[in-house]
Amino acid sequence: TELHYLSATEAQRLFAARELSPVELLDAVLARADAVEPTVNAFTEQLRDDAYAAARESERRYAGSGPVRPLEGVPLAVKEEQPIAGRTIEEGSLLEQGHIAEVTHPVVDRVLGAGAVVHARTTTPEFSCAVFTHSRLWGVTRNPWNTEMTPGGSSGGSGASLAAGTSTLATGSDIGGSIRVPASFCGVVGFKP
Repeated sequence: TELHYLSATEAQRLFAARELSPVELLDAVLARADAVEPTVNAFTEQLRDDAYAAARESERRYAGSGPVRPLEGVPLAVKEEQPIAGRTIEEGSLLEQGHIAEVTHPVVDRVLGAGAVVHARTTTPEFSCAVFTHSRLWGVTRNPWNTEMTPGGSSGGSGASLAAGTSTLATGSDIGGSIRVPASFCGVVGFKP
């Protein structure tokens, strides 16, 4: 298996055995993003500096400097709909362009607290209200298996990212199929909370 397609459990097994470092896995995921992201368009932004700092911290924890947390060192992309304080929260809408979040969503707090390496934010349709992922703000997100097809929505950027190997895990949200549709369209596993 190519590193960018490792499962989270396999990655953590390799981290614990000191056969792979969180920084090496992040390198592989980001190299994959560099190769496919211009076509797939699953990310609204990449948080590379923060991600490398988190990956280095995870590396130290696996070396014994602190407790290993449940998602320690695993690259994770966050659905843009879930705000991060101090970063934009635009919801795929030109009306919200440039809006800065004042709070961080509890899901984001929890994955960060669990040791995940958050490296990107993923696209959604405008206000997460469609079963495709396309907005005037971010453009068309494409299914990596067939770029003429949609990855579904509204968590389409997350589904496309997982299928493309540009993240190991990704968050989403689902009221009417927004995790389930992208999971089925992209051939990945999605859990509706």
